[in-house]
Amino acid sequence: MTTTLATASTLQFLPLPHAVTGDAVDVGTETRWTVRLADGRIAVVGQLAPDLARDESIRRRWVRDIERVRTLPAHSLAPTLAIGPQPDPRVVGPVAPWRLRLEPTGERLSAILTRAPLPIDEAAILFAAIADAVHAVHRCGAVLRDLRPEQIVRTDEGHIVLVDVGLARVDVLSSHTASSLLLRGSTYAAPEQLVRTAVDQRSDVWSLGMMLWQALTGALPFGDGPALLADHQSLPSIERLRADAPAALEALLRRCLSVDPGGRPGSVSEIAWVLRGGETPWDDSESASCQHCGARLRVGQRLCTGCGRVAVRFEHAPEGEPAFALDLLDLNEEAEPLRWLQNTIGDVSEHPIRRPEFVIGSIHMYSEEERVQRIRLPARLYNRLTQDTALSLQQLAKENGVRTRIVRPEALKKAWLLVGSTVGVTSLLALLFALVGLSPWWMLAPGLVSMFAGLALVNERVSRERVPPHYRLRPMPAALPASDPLVARLAALLAAHPPSDVRSVIGELALLVQRLVDHRARLLGPEAKEVAMLTAPVEPIVAAVERLVADLRDASRELGELDEGAMVRALAACDARGDGDAVRLPILEGLDRLRTLEDRRAELFHRLLESKSLLERTVRMGLAVHDPAGEQARQVALALATLTR
Repeated sequence: MTTTLATASTLQFLPLPHAVTGDAVDVGTETRWTVRLADGRIAVVGQLAPDLARDESIRRRWVRDIERVRTLPAHSLAPTLAIGPQPDPRVVGPVAPWRLRLEPTGERLSAILTRAPLPIDEAAILFAAIADAVHAVHRCGAVLRDLRPEQIVRTDEGHIVLVDVGLARVDVLSSHTASSLLLRGSTYAAPEQLVRTAVDQRSDVWSLGMMLWQALTGALPFGDGPALLADHQSLPSIERLRADAPAALEALLRRCLSVDPGGRPGSVSEIAWVLRGGETPWDDSESASCQHCGARLRVGQRLCTGCGRVAVRFEHAPEGEPAFALDLLDLNEEAEPLRWLQNTIGDVSEHPIRRPEFVIGSIHMYSEEERVQRIRLPARLYNRLTQDTALSLQQLAKENGVRTRIVRPEALKKAWLLVGSTVGVTSLLALLFALVGLSPWWMLAPGLVSMFAGLALVNERVSRERVPPHYRLRPMPAALPASDPLVARLAALLAAHPPSDVRSVIGELALLVQRLVDHRARLLGPEAKEVAMLTAPVEPIVAAVERLVADLRDASRELGELDEGAMVRALAACDARGDGDAVRLPILEGLDRLRTLEDRRAELFHRLLESKSLLERTVRMGLAVHDPAGEQARQVALALATLTR
């Protein structure tokens, strides 16, 4: 929200020759004026609001953020020409601190968006350039936090310049703006900024996604209300709003606007890559869950980032070993057991599979098509299970209100034993009857009845064992993650209990390296040498990740020891008591140290995400190398499978 104030010809606090060319504008934390300098250049003066400037902690934070932006070597930032008052703008005095930055000539993105929806190609070119500009800032280790259209300028030469960025953290300590987080908070701010102050570059990915959506549709995806009140879960499909939107654009926007930062692209450079027509670098496979701790992970991921163990524990019995089967007996109309069963089958079964639907109740309630598509009960879910797997799955089903039955291999043996015993006993008794002069038919008749009953039981057991299953379990990994040195090193990082956001990135890295290792193991001859050459940078990347994770763990530990709220309250108590600098200065230095650690952690996490992005490209090159003989064998197998259907 901005407010226009009375204009003045010059600004008394600005020591440079200038002329004010427009009205003063109140933007909440600052008052801004447009001025013309002596050399004819247009610039903007921003001065911290007087009531905020009287708070020394906020003043020091504002000045520190301005100085950081001024020294960043990013080409996409509008230059900051001066900061005042000198010699030290941190010292509370009669003049609030101010900054002077150059105003680029061009058109604001906010003005461009008034013409939305834009053509797909124009929006792609524009936002690829914006992503490049934001990435230039990220490469310097900074996070913009609250990027908005009015902060983006497309110059007359077509370059992108960012203005008035990097100041969002002043709001955190400001009672002047605390209510604005609810009432006036930017609709472009990522959801996590409303619940924590330590964020990373993926918050800027969210802001870019919001603006790209607006450029393509002419509206914001979650409405234009306050960010805290928006329903970020209900994202419509861009393809329904723009019939000409390609599938890659749909995937890009859904990832950018993921409520979970871990679901977003790790680097804005990936956004620019996709918008310029590059292949999407993300694996959109369905998620599953760890069969030990239940943590969500991608299908095919062996190493669980939640517990650090191999994600698969349910397995089929090896050939020659006793095998068990699991039957689903019945279901009722209760929604929770059915939902649990559908989700569990999806998690533990080999893909691709359809979402399981069952005949519940009378079959006459379903159409002919539904009778064909739905599974009738009782139904065989899995065959050839180990005993531990069968018992574990049955116990899980019982705990969730689903009735199942284990078909044991001993059942058939017992049925044959019953038949053999009946035949033997009947024959022996018939012989004894004959020896004593009695007719053996008195014994053979009931014996034959018992034998036929036993044979019927055998037939039922055989039929039950030969029922084809509807699903197969996800295969166990051919080798444990620790069998490869690189994956083992990543697994060791999980054992050191890194922060949760770092842990999720390690899991993604482990999955990438695992896929590369598996692919490399299948190659022979010159192809193996080629993939080894292409993927040689993997080991140095893993080594860099190890160093970054150690530094991130240390930075997070130090941040955890600093309580920002407690320091702010202590500073307010000092002001109330009228304490001198000897008491106030250590608290202010503690807040400064907190800012430094936040910036340090953001820089380290940026480098970790960039390492992940680099590893993705490296692995993609390695996976593109194929064994011609193996590829031909796969094509022949596919053709034979098609002919035998």
